[in-house]
Amino acid sequence: MTAFTIKIIAITSMFIDHAGAVFELDIWFRVIGRLAFPLFVYLIAEGCRHTKSMEKYLLRLGLFALISEIPFDMAFNRGNINFFANTNIFYTLFLGAASVYAFQYLKSLPNRLFLVFTPVPVLIAAMTAHTFSSDYHYIGVLFIFFTALASEYKYLQLLVIALFSFWLYLPGALQTSFAINPIPLYMLIFCLISIPIVAYANGKRGPSAKYLFYVAYPGHLLLFSLIAMGFWRL
Repeated sequence: MTAFTIKIIAITSMFIDHAGAVFELDIWFRVIGRLAFPLFVYLIAEGCRHTKSMEKYLLRLGLFALISEIPFDMAFNRGNINFFANTNIFYTLFLGAASVYAFQYLKSLPNRLFLVFTPVPVLIAAMTAHTFSSDYHYIGVLFIFFTALASEYKYLQLLVIALFSFWLYLPGALQTSFAINPIPLYMLIFCLISIPIVAYANGKRGPSAKYLFYVAYPGHLLLFSLIAMGFWRL
Protein backbone atom coordinates (compact mmCIF):
# COMPACT_ATOMS: atom_id res chain seq x y z
CA MET A 1 0.00 0.00 0.00
CA THR A 2 1.56 3.31 -1.09
CA ALA A 3 1.65 6.55 0.87
CA PHE A 4 -0.79 8.01 -1.65
CA THR A 5 -3.37 5.28 -0.89
CA ILE A 6 -2.98 5.80 2.84
CA LYS A 7 -3.39 9.55 2.34
CA ILE A 8 -6.63 9.02 0.42
CA ILE A 9 -7.99 6.75 3.18
CA ALA A 10 -7.03 9.30 5.83
CA ILE A 11 -8.56 12.24 3.95
CA THR A 12 -11.79 10.33 3.28
CA SER A 13 -12.08 9.42 6.96
CA MET A 14 -11.38 13.04 7.89
CA PHE A 15 -14.11 14.31 5.54
CA ILE A 16 -16.61 11.88 7.12
CA ASP A 17 -15.58 12.96 10.62
CA HIS A 18 -15.86 16.67 9.92
CA ALA A 19 -19.16 16.29 8.08
CA GLY A 20 -20.53 14.61 11.18
CA ALA A 21 -19.22 17.39 13.42
CA VAL A 22 -20.22 20.39 11.33
CA PHE A 23 -23.67 19.14 10.30
CA GLU A 24 -24.37 17.34 13.60
CA LEU A 25 -24.94 14.00 11.92
CA ASP A 26 -25.06 10.55 13.49
CA ILE A 27 -22.24 9.81 15.97
CA TRP A 28 -20.98 7.06 13.65
CA PHE A 29 -19.56 9.77 11.39
CA ARG A 30 -17.30 10.83 14.28
CA VAL A 31 -16.48 7.21 15.11
CA ILE A 32 -15.37 6.43 11.55
CA GLY A 33 -13.34 9.63 11.59
CA ARG A 34 -11.06 8.28 14.32
CA LEU A 35 -9.20 6.37 11.65
CA ALA A 36 -7.77 9.56 10.18
CA PHE A 37 -5.40 10.87 12.84
CA PRO A 38 -3.12 7.83 13.33
CA LEU A 39 -2.75 7.61 9.54
CA PHE A 40 -1.75 11.27 9.35
CA VAL A 41 0.66 10.68 12.24
CA TYR A 42 2.27 7.89 10.23
CA LEU A 43 2.44 10.09 7.11
CA ILE A 44 4.06 12.93 9.04
CA ALA A 45 6.58 10.50 10.52
CA GLU A 46 7.37 9.28 7.00
CA GLY A 47 7.57 12.86 5.78
CA CYS A 48 10.13 13.69 8.48
CA ARG A 49 12.11 10.62 7.49
CA HIS A 50 12.18 11.16 3.73
CA THR A 51 11.92 14.90 3.15
CA LYS A 52 14.91 16.52 1.45
CA SER A 53 14.56 19.63 3.62
CA MET A 54 13.06 19.54 7.11
CA GLU A 55 13.16 23.33 7.18
CA LYS A 56 10.91 23.62 4.12
CA TYR A 57 8.68 20.81 5.45
CA LEU A 58 8.19 22.67 8.73
CA LEU A 59 7.59 25.92 6.88
CA ARG A 60 4.75 24.32 4.87
CA LEU A 61 3.17 22.82 7.98
CA GLY A 62 3.43 26.11 9.88
CA LEU A 63 2.08 28.15 6.97
CA PHE A 64 -0.95 25.90 6.53
CA ALA A 65 -1.55 25.92 10.27
CA LEU A 66 -2.16 29.67 9.95
CA ILE A 67 -4.07 29.40 6.66
CA SER A 68 -6.34 26.67 8.04
CA GLU A 69 -7.24 28.41 11.28
CA ILE A 70 -9.85 30.74 9.77
CA PRO A 71 -11.89 28.00 8.00
CA PHE A 72 -11.35 25.77 11.07
CA ASP A 73 -12.85 28.41 13.35
CA MET A 74 -15.65 29.05 10.87
CA ALA A 75 -16.51 25.36 10.94
CA PHE A 76 -16.04 24.52 14.62
CA ASN A 77 -15.88 27.73 16.67
CA ARG A 78 -18.90 29.57 15.24
CA GLY A 79 -16.68 31.96 13.33
CA ASN A 80 -14.79 33.21 16.40
CA ILE A 81 -11.33 33.48 14.86
CA ASN A 82 -8.59 32.80 17.38
CA PHE A 83 -5.07 31.75 16.40
CA PHE A 84 -4.12 30.99 20.01
CA ALA A 85 -6.87 28.71 21.35
CA ASN A 86 -8.81 25.67 20.07
CA THR A 87 -6.52 25.50 17.07
CA ASN A 88 -6.49 23.17 14.08
CA ILE A 89 -4.65 19.89 13.48
CA PHE A 90 -1.84 21.54 11.51
CA TYR A 91 -0.64 23.12 14.76
CA THR A 92 -0.25 19.62 16.20
CA LEU A 93 1.40 18.29 13.05
CA PHE A 94 3.82 21.22 12.94
CA LEU A 95 4.77 20.90 16.61
CA GLY A 96 5.18 17.13 16.31
CA ALA A 97 7.42 17.48 13.25
CA ALA A 98 9.35 20.28 14.99
CA SER A 99 10.08 17.98 17.93
CA VAL A 100 11.42 15.36 15.48
CA TYR A 101 13.57 18.01 13.78
CA ALA A 102 15.00 19.11 17.14
CA PHE A 103 15.73 15.49 18.04
CA GLN A 104 17.60 14.97 14.76
CA TYR A 105 19.65 18.12 15.42
CA LEU A 106 20.48 17.11 19.01
CA LYS A 107 21.77 13.72 17.83
CA SER A 108 24.90 15.54 16.67
CA LEU A 109 25.75 16.52 20.26
CA PRO A 110 28.04 14.44 22.48
CA ASN A 111 26.19 11.54 24.11
CA ARG A 112 25.98 13.12 27.56
CA LEU A 113 24.54 16.39 26.27
CA PHE A 114 22.21 14.52 23.92
CA LEU A 115 20.69 12.56 26.80
CA VAL A 116 20.27 15.72 28.88
CA PHE A 117 18.70 17.93 26.22
CA THR A 118 16.65 15.44 24.16
CA PRO A 119 13.47 15.69 26.29
CA VAL A 120 13.49 19.50 26.28
CA PRO A 121 12.19 20.30 22.74
CA VAL A 122 9.66 17.47 22.91
CA LEU A 123 8.27 18.79 26.20
CA ILE A 124 8.22 22.35 24.85
CA ALA A 125 6.32 21.24 21.75
CA ALA A 126 3.85 19.21 23.84
CA MET A 127 3.28 22.11 26.26
CA THR A 128 2.76 24.50 23.33
CA ALA A 129 0.14 22.19 21.82
CA HIS A 130 -1.61 22.06 25.20
CA THR A 131 -1.46 25.86 25.57
CA PHE A 132 -2.89 26.44 22.09
CA SER A 133 -5.48 23.66 22.59
CA SER A 134 -4.58 22.18 19.23
CA ASP A 135 -6.35 19.03 18.02
CA TYR A 136 -5.23 16.05 20.12
CA HIS A 137 -3.21 18.46 22.29
CA TYR A 138 0.08 17.22 23.75
CA ILE A 139 -0.84 13.58 23.14
CA GLY A 140 -0.85 14.26 19.40
CA VAL A 141 2.64 15.77 19.53
CA LEU A 142 4.01 12.83 21.51
CA PHE A 143 2.22 10.43 19.14
CA ILE A 144 4.02 11.95 16.15
CA PHE A 145 7.39 12.09 17.90
CA PHE A 146 7.45 8.46 19.02
CA THR A 147 6.00 7.18 15.73
CA ALA A 148 8.80 8.97 13.89
CA LEU A 149 11.35 7.70 16.41
CA ALA A 150 10.27 4.12 15.66
CA SER A 151 10.01 4.60 11.89
CA GLU A 152 12.91 2.26 11.10
CA TYR A 153 11.30 -0.61 13.02
CA LYS A 154 7.84 -1.41 11.64
CA TYR A 155 6.68 -3.62 14.50
CA LEU A 156 7.78 -1.08 17.09
CA GLN A 157 5.98 1.62 15.13
CA LEU A 158 2.78 -0.44 15.11
CA LEU A 159 3.14 -0.89 18.87
CA VAL A 160 3.46 2.87 19.31
CA ILE A 161 0.27 3.43 17.29
CA ALA A 162 -1.56 0.85 19.39
CA LEU A 163 -0.40 2.34 22.70
CA PHE A 164 -1.36 5.88 21.76
CA SER A 165 -4.73 4.71 20.43
CA PHE A 166 -5.45 3.15 23.81
CA TRP A 167 -4.23 6.30 25.57
CA LEU A 168 -6.62 8.45 23.53
CA TYR A 169 -9.81 6.41 23.91
CA LEU A 170 -9.57 3.70 26.57
CA PRO A 171 -10.02 6.10 29.53
CA GLY A 172 -13.29 7.32 28.01
CA ALA A 173 -14.48 3.78 27.42
CA LEU A 174 -13.78 2.88 31.06
CA GLN A 175 -15.03 6.09 32.62
CA THR A 176 -17.49 4.28 34.87
CA SER A 177 -16.87 1.29 37.11
CA PHE A 178 -20.22 -0.32 36.23
CA ALA A 179 -20.31 -0.35 32.42
CA ILE A 180 -18.19 0.29 29.34
CA ASN A 181 -18.99 3.48 27.43
CA PRO A 182 -19.54 2.10 23.89
CA ILE A 183 -18.81 5.22 21.82
CA PRO A 184 -15.17 5.70 22.94
CA LEU A 185 -14.75 1.94 22.60
CA TYR A 186 -15.91 2.08 18.98
CA MET A 187 -13.60 5.06 18.43
CA LEU A 188 -10.72 3.02 19.80
CA ILE A 189 -11.54 0.17 17.43
CA PHE A 190 -11.52 2.47 14.39
CA CYS A 191 -8.29 4.05 15.59
CA LEU A 192 -6.75 0.57 15.79
CA ILE A 193 -7.87 -0.19 12.23
CA SER A 194 -5.00 2.07 11.20
CA ILE A 195 -2.54 -0.60 12.36
CA PRO A 196 -3.12 -3.15 9.54
CA ILE A 197 -3.17 -0.27 7.05
CA VAL A 198 0.25 0.93 8.23
CA ALA A 199 1.46 -2.68 8.41
CA TYR A 200 0.78 -3.09 4.68
CA ALA A 201 2.54 0.15 3.73
CA ASN A 202 5.22 -0.67 1.19
CA GLY A 203 7.33 2.45 1.63
CA LYS A 204 6.54 3.72 -1.86
CA ARG A 205 5.13 7.19 -2.47
CA GLY A 206 2.72 6.32 -5.28
CA PRO A 207 1.24 9.09 -7.46
CA SER A 208 2.65 12.50 -6.62
CA ALA A 209 0.16 14.43 -4.49
CA LYS A 210 2.44 16.60 -2.39
CA TYR A 211 -0.11 19.31 -1.62
CA LEU A 212 -3.26 17.18 -1.56
CA PHE A 213 -3.76 17.24 2.21
CA TYR A 214 -2.48 20.81 2.52
CA VAL A 215 -5.22 22.05 0.20
CA ALA A 216 -7.93 19.54 1.12
CA TYR A 217 -7.88 20.39 4.83
CA PRO A 218 -8.71 24.12 4.76
CA GLY A 219 -10.67 23.71 1.52
CA HIS A 220 -13.21 21.22 2.82
CA LEU A 221 -13.57 23.10 6.14
CA LEU A 222 -14.36 26.29 4.25
CA LEU A 223 -16.88 24.47 2.05
CA PHE A 224 -18.55 22.72 5.00
CA SER A 225 -18.76 25.94 7.01
CA LEU A 226 -20.33 27.87 4.12
CA ILE A 227 -22.90 25.10 3.56
CA ALA A 228 -23.66 24.99 7.28
CA MET A 229 -24.09 28.77 7.39
CA GLY A 230 -26.64 28.44 4.58
CA PHE A 231 -28.56 25.82 6.55
CA TRP A 232 -28.56 27.98 9.69
CA ARG A 233 -30.16 30.83 7.74
CA LEU A 234 -33.03 28.65 6.50
